Amino acid sequence: MAGNLQNDQTISAILANVTDFRGNCPVPFLDQEKFLPHKRGQTGHIEGRLCAPVPTLPGRPICCLPCPATDWLYPDDFKTIYKIAESISAFGLLICCFLLLSFAFLPVDKTRRHWLSICLVIGIVMEALAFVVPLGVKPNQCFDQITPNDMYTSMTCAFSGAFIVGGGLVVSVWIFMRSLSMHLQICWDIVPGNWFFYAAQACGWLVAATLFTLTMTLTGVSFRFGDTCHVNTEHSMATFWGPLLGIASFTGLIQVLTFLYCIKVYLRSLWSDNHSGTNGSSGLPSYHSTMGGTSARAVYQRMKKVLWLQWRSITIVVFLLVDIIFLAVVWVQLNNTLEEAKKGKMEHFMPFLFCLVSKKGEKKTCYAAGQKAIINEGTAIAILMLLALTGVQTGLLMARTSMFVAWYELFKKTFGSKREFVSLDAKRYSHAEQRNYELHKVTSSPGIPQTPEAGEVHTEIFTSKQDGLPPQSGYRSPEELDRAYHQPTMSFSGPQAPLSRQGHRNDWNQEETHATGGLGSHPLRSPPNTSRLPSRPL
Repeated sequence: MAGNLQNDQTISAILANVTDFRGNCPVPFLDQEKFLPHKRGQTGHIEGRLCAPVPTLPGRPICCLPCPATDWLYPDDFKTIYKIAESISAFGLLICCFLLLSFAFLPVDKTRRHWLSICLVIGIVMEALAFVVPLGVKPNQCFDQITPNDMYTSMTCAFSGAFIVGGGLVVSVWIFMRSLSMHLQICWDIVPGNWFFYAAQACGWLVAATLFTLTMTLTGVSFRFGDTCHVNTEHSMATFWGPLLGIASFTGLIQVLTFLYCIKVYLRSLWSDNHSGTNGSSGLPSYHSTMGGTSARAVYQRMKKVLWLQWRSITIVVFLLVDIIFLAVVWVQLNNTLEEAKKGKMEHFMPFLFCLVSKKGEKKTCYAAGQKAIINEGTAIAILMLLALTGVQTGLLMARTSMFVAWYELFKKTFGSKREFVSLDAKRYSHAEQRNYELHKVTSSPGIPQTPEAGEVHTEIFTSKQDGLPPQSGYRSPEELDRAYHQPTMSFSGPQAPLSRQGHRNDWNQEETHATGGLGSHPLRSPPNTSRLPSRPL
């Protein structure tokens, strides 16, 4: 707070004596020589000043455009659009946080969570935080009249810049991993397992952390475009934009190869359906052509199934890939234009500078010339909206209706007032105790087991198999049911198999009854064994 108050007082003092800093520069430019040189980390990002030498003026001064530069390039409505983009980022952040909470607390079958999705959502959360932090803080972009704040003079700049650098690297790395995973499944029929998981985790986070460290230490971030800090120009191509474009280009190449393979399989499947491989002489399909057509259709069916399961992932990769490439190309062009201006190549800026000088700082009439020299307003709005919509589009594509149903059921189960009554005995009855009971049929007579007759009534009961339980009245224990049958002394009958509806035995054997004909009367077969005859004649 004390540092911000001191900066505000410094800016107020400079504004009160603005004519002292004009020097030989025309309105509205300020002479760089009037500002005392400071070391890095003490006076904002000096390299971020928009200054250029003017050799035609007396004293050959270095004239600088007042900070912030966006006020001289875009109308006041642009600030409103920037706030809208920050609000959209906040909404996308809420959706992504909802996804992470769903992945953490809901079952897998309700969320379809995957470690590739979790890592990608983490990167998008970081990207959204880069726009949400300035939305609540409302930072001061300038350290003085010509110098923007950097990560050493503004904590808001440090956090927002770190989030945008880390989020961009993490998102680019993990869309590459998702694209590689889909390529292996669709083109090579390889389902990534544990080896892919460990390799992706090690390489993905290591690459992102290494590039993040190099970017923040060697290049840094500062207020260059709106309330969010972006990567500086110095060494940015080697530490950030170059690797980012390389990863995005390789991801795009894998995605294009995957699409070409899908088109090839689809056309081959159509060709195999239209040309069934008939023989020209006989009109019959040949063996090799039939097998080839079947294989093509089988590959097409497998590919179509994988595409149907992965359509959300493919759409997310395509959207984010377009955002990253578009953003990187625009910023690289901007850095190159500013570097040429610092070297004295002012051809693109001369119409804009002459407009400001001739109009004596009336910037409204010079917006078109300034946007033509640097970035037009349509491109700037497109960059903001693409960055703001990354969280929204990813969250909506990953969200499922089953998640909302699962959250409703979870809250209803946890905080619902109506609870189902459960008996204490029913709660004590476990699944393990269920195996201690058997279902037996007990006849009306508890004596000797009788052969089932027509019209006899049976009762199904559960009997316990635990030892030591007393037998109940009218029930028979399993030991009594399982013991061997002893034929009475004066009985000439024995136990018989139950009769079918036609009155014949189901286990009737023609060999045991001396039936003639069929296999039983074959001359090579041995005569029937009389010892196997039933005790009861037929």
